[in-house]
Amino acid sequence: MDNKMNSLFYGSALHDVGKIVQRSTNERITHSRIGVNYLKKFTDNIDILHQVNYHHVKEINGAKLENDDLAFITYIADNIASGTDRRKIETDTKRQWDSKTNLEDIFDRFGENSTRRYIVPSMLSEDTSKIFPVKDKVEFNSSEYTKIVTRITNTLSVINFAPDYQQSVLNLIEATASFIPSSTNVQESVDVSLYDHMRLTAGIACAIYLYLEEKQEYNYKNTLYNNSQNFYRQNAFKLVSFDISGIQKFLYTITTSGAHKQLRSRSFYLDMISETIVDSLLSKLDLSRANVIYSGGGRAYLVLPNTKSADKAIKEVEKEFNQFFIDKFNIQLYVSFGSSIFTANDLMDKKDNEKIYNSIFREVSHQISERKLSRYDVSTIKQLNMGGKKVGRECIICHSVDNLVEGENKCQLCFSLENFSSDLQKEKYFVVDDEVSGLQIGPNMYIHKVSEEDIKSGKVNGKIYTKNEFVTGADQSIRLMMGDYSYLHNNEFGKYSDRDWTKVDSSSSPVGIKRIAALRCDVDDLGYGFIGGFKEQDSGKYNTFSRIATFSRRMSIFFKTYINSFAKDKRLTIVYSGGDDVFILGAWDEVIEFAIDLRQKFISWTDGKLTLSAGIGMFDSKTPINVIARETGTLEDAAKDNDKNSIALFDIKYTFNFDYFIDNVYNSKLSYIKEFFENQPEQGKTFIYRLLDLIYNRDTKDRISFARIAYTLAKAEESIPKEKRKEFIDFKSKMLNWFEDEKEILSTELALMLYIYQIRKDR
Repeated sequence: MDNKMNSLFYGSALHDVGKIVQRSTNERITHSRIGVNYLKKFTDNIDILHQVNYHHVKEINGAKLENDDLAFITYIADNIASGTDRRKIETDTKRQWDSKTNLEDIFDRFGENSTRRYIVPSMLSEDTSKIFPVKDKVEFNSSEYTKIVTRITNTLSVINFAPDYQQSVLNLIEATASFIPSSTNVQESVDVSLYDHMRLTAGIACAIYLYLEEKQEYNYKNTLYNNSQNFYRQNAFKLVSFDISGIQKFLYTITTSGAHKQLRSRSFYLDMISETIVDSLLSKLDLSRANVIYSGGGRAYLVLPNTKSADKAIKEVEKEFNQFFIDKFNIQLYVSFGSSIFTANDLMDKKDNEKIYNSIFREVSHQISERKLSRYDVSTIKQLNMGGKKVGRECIICHSVDNLVEGENKCQLCFSLENFSSDLQKEKYFVVDDEVSGLQIGPNMYIHKVSEEDIKSGKVNGKIYTKNEFVTGADQSIRLMMGDYSYLHNNEFGKYSDRDWTKVDSSSSPVGIKRIAALRCDVDDLGYGFIGGFKEQDSGKYNTFSRIATFSRRMSIFFKTYINSFAKDKRLTIVYSGGDDVFILGAWDEVIEFAIDLRQKFISWTDGKLTLSAGIGMFDSKTPINVIARETGTLEDAAKDNDKNSIALFDIKYTFNFDYFIDNVYNSKLSYIKEFFENQPEQGKTFIYRLLDLIYNRDTKDRISFARIAYTLAKAEESIPKEKRKEFIDFKSKMLNWFEDEKEILSTELALMLYIYQIRKDR
């Protein structure tokens, strides 16, 4: 990376740092002047300082800048990023500015209905006490901004403004400015954070630099300032996306019971491959993560320059990784790229905004689909055919016959993943380099665990990834957000079925059926949320890259960070949690409780504008993971087919709307049944099983089924003591009323089953 490009990144990424300082001191001068005075404490790089000082019209007009000053690039990048937020060019002296205002919830402008919620002032952390938006403003005060400035100061004091610290700066502003509004103009929407605006500005600025460099245009003043309207019409940008095929098969088609030990590392492995694809593409163009709109779940969206170099880099990365996939996995995994060219006006123009955004994303999706239909060229097909039919001992986990480890009956990949699993759970730092002793995640790229001491001592050479924490330092890469909570210290998931925690004493039997449960759930219509979630209000004017970036980050934080806090102290393990897919194993009753809690928190997180569908399966602890995944996936599909926003438990016939299940089954019928039988000891398990059998074997077309259950209830009533007969009559009446309605009696059947599972004692 050349010095100009490096300076451009830092100047554009920190161009609005003065806003944070200004809100802590309440100084009555422009945030640009405050920002440059602040940054002078840490750098004397005039290119960086000019961008902070001169990124608005009124400031540029009074300055004597060289024609190739980088301030002109940051100026127009700021305008483009601001335009995507639908903000006006700021003038700091107008009375509508309120430095104490909250950041508004990104979901306010999502979907058809406009709402109004606010983010509680704080820095980004794993603390969940302030994460949910609230209806009333909780205004920032200067002391909160002072804490943020202190953290920024402490970090900038110990870093160098060099290429290997770029990600550290992005980590810093994400940690400190994610809940700070970019604009404090109370007459505008302030739902885009200062972090997202600064990051997008940096990404756009660096893309512009590369675009103009290829065109050999270095008079930035003339091109970007004097003739800005002409530049806004140029096809300067490219939306690039990729999608990895074969992820579900790679994760779940492993058959042995021992495969549980490596399932979590498999999901991490695929995430790391995806992140490595992103980093490889950015590295070829000397770009940073500021150019990434979204990355997760085997796909990503990036804003790149519309240049021949970018096209070449895309083709190289696609070819290199697909060759890596062939060498490592044959044809099991494949990455497809797509791109769409656009102008700055396409992002900023209010007219036809919805149509333009849809066309940009639709073109990208179309290209990816086309690539999937014609995966390999002739030479690659010949290479695959030359391999012939492979025979020999198979890996007991994935059935590969390649690269078996001597004496292990496992292939090298499965053996490495199994060993890596314990590292993944215990370690915090990982490095990606070319040391072949690690786990290979790309062409000539390997991942290893690394200690904090080695990092501090400078012994680590490579890209450093940190799990679930914002860390700064040389060669620091994006933090790896991971839903990795586990009640267990190892991956012996069968212990969840032992239920030893339910014993009264050492001689008693555990209470509850001895089974494990699996939860698979994902967000309904998440893909639509990315492309069209902001198109409904005000003719689509809120459908912007900055909001899509904020939206995607909010989703990732929920499922990859905060989910660990939601699961705390529950007897379960988060096997995988991505942007749109969750897979959990645990004690069957606590998995159900967690599914309800997760769904309710998600409704609160999104203000009810997005929903979840979930499937919960119950299994013997020795069931192979591929069977667990497949059957639970079938239940999840049944929930999706039930008009979404649903849950299916144990069998597809027990598929209900989520609210109905929570309100009318779990919190209503199950609670009522439990209370009734605890107060009616005369009616033992035999009576419950008899009721359940009559319900289960009912004939909906034959009234004899109703007569049988009515007779059973009447006979039971005869043996009830007078003092308890009133409660039994109420129970009988409810049962008969429920029996007359198919949905009600089906939910009663499930509630009775759940109660039996709770009280059953298996030896």
